Amino acid sequence: MNADDALKKIQDENITFVNLWFVDIFGELHRLGMPSYAIDKSSFENGLEKLDASSIVGFKSVNNSDMILKPDPNSFRVLPSDYDQGNRKNAIFFCDLYEGNTTQEVRYNRDSRGIAHKAAEKLKEFGLTHTNWGPEIEFFVFDTINVYPSPYGATQSSGGSGYSIESKESPWAKGNVSTAINLKEGYYPSQPKDTLETFRKDICDDLYNHFGIKIEAEHHEVATSGQCEINLVYDEMVAMADSVVAVKNIVKVKAKRKNKVATFMPKPIFGDNASAMHTHQSLWNDKVNVMFDPEDDVAQMSQIGRYYIGGILEHASALCAITNPTTNSYKRLVPGFEAPVNVCWGMGNRSAAIRVPMYYRNQEKSKRIEYRVPDPTANIYLLEAALLLAGLDGIKKKIDPGDPVEENVYKLSPEKKREYKIGSLPVSLKGALDSLQSDSAFLEEVFTKDFLDKYSQLKYKEYTAFAQTPTAWEVSMYADA
Repeated sequence: MNADDALKKIQDENITFVNLWFVDIFGELHRLGMPSYAIDKSSFENGLEKLDASSIVGFKSVNNSDMILKPDPNSFRVLPSDYDQGNRKNAIFFCDLYEGNTTQEVRYNRDSRGIAHKAAEKLKEFGLTHTNWGPEIEFFVFDTINVYPSPYGATQSSGGSGYSIESKESPWAKGNVSTAINLKEGYYPSQPKDTLETFRKDICDDLYNHFGIKIEAEHHEVATSGQCEINLVYDEMVAMADSVVAVKNIVKVKAKRKNKVATFMPKPIFGDNASAMHTHQSLWNDKVNVMFDPEDDVAQMSQIGRYYIGGILEHASALCAITNPTTNSYKRLVPGFEAPVNVCWGMGNRSAAIRVPMYYRNQEKSKRIEYRVPDPTANIYLLEAALLLAGLDGIKKKIDPGDPVEENVYKLSPEKKREYKIGSLPVSLKGALDSLQSDSAFLEEVFTKDFLDKYSQLKYKEYTAFAQTPTAWEVSMYADA
């Protein structure tokens, strides 16, 4: 779709407002709204000088803050009717960000979408045309989350804080015998225990009917209190990243409309499973899946596919700074909750960092890897770009991932892990950031040093604030020490 096509769409669909969407360096969605009559062909060709980048976290300083938003006409989508409570008909465009203080057209180096575009261009150097991506997006939908004394007070006050979670499905709620789900017993329940089936279906309908986003499946996940999963049908790199941003926003908006709260925080409930964003990926040269080798009697995985796995495993610790970017992420990456903590690969092995799904043997289109480490707090553009670059580095350097591990890695002794050369993922955000500091060369042709420095600086600051804040658990444990 070009600019003329997009303008015609706006007219044909009777759009009254256009929302321009972009994300900051952590993947947080931002928007600018404009009446449809204010958009013309120049808006697409020359962009819109509407952004004060100094007001966006991680972007620019106040003395160099002009930035241009350039809508991508291919990303035109009509928002669901209940999105705007004023009954206006809205559309969205995802935007690419360009420098404003220059006479040349220069893509902003901290534009996450631009980083994903740039990473995709690297495929040409390897004789590849595109990649396909299929994330499994997990999240919780609660009735309420109460933070005491307030969300601000919990991070800023010296007087202590706490929180409580309310859900009709929780085993601690009163009077919910028919809907109670115990810890770790929420996988595929039916109604009435699954109180969110209609909610998920409504979201899936909106995603397909308005965004053209195809859904593979939706279901309740393992945890209690409304853990949900929506699986997206595979798509190419940037298109899929746009879709994930849309999914997360629509989930939050729909939950708010129903007086509930949706959260993509990985581990909100102690003792229960956490939310992941398992990411399926495959490499293609036109219509040929280069990961597929029908002659391989182990995983039907080609040598290129194995090298790609090797690259991701080689850089797994550094990747965690991007794939698991919050302090809460590392409360998920612990044994016993179906989350990987071990750097290895296998087939059908959910205790490994990389799984090669074996549902469909002898089917080229389905051959892929599933990276099980990421969680939904990751910036999807950076996540895809970083995984791709790590995998391509594996192909370039012919990094052998070793043999697949089919044992339960959680139960292996330290001696066995050393024998199998199984490493461990970082146990904290600081550990992941430290790994990124020492292992970032594979990213630097796409992620500039400026970007990585700013990203790490803000994330180290986040970790330091967390590390210095007493928690209710610590007060309970140590107040009378």
